Amino acid sequence: MTIEQAILEKVRVLSPEKQQEVLAFIDLLQADEWEKLYKGKFRELQQEIHIGIEAADRGELVDAEAVFQRLREKLQQKRAQAGQ
Repeated sequence: MTIEQAILEKVRVLSPEKQQEVLAFIDLLQADEWEKLYKGKFRELQQEIHIGIEAADRGELVDAEAVFQRLREKLQQKRAQAGQ
């Protein structure tokens, strides 16, 4: 089986909407936009890390356990709302 055949078989079973997403992704790859997007996201991440390091250097830290506890509480609230 060729790569083209494998791709066709996988795409064939997708919904029309998902097939459109695959086509859009292929267009993105062909236009080399993915590289610009990836590099842009990577730069954003580097900037956010730099901001975090600067805040930590100033002593502006948040207790990790407190953050995770708040996230767990929010998740429980969302699950409770979804279950109603």
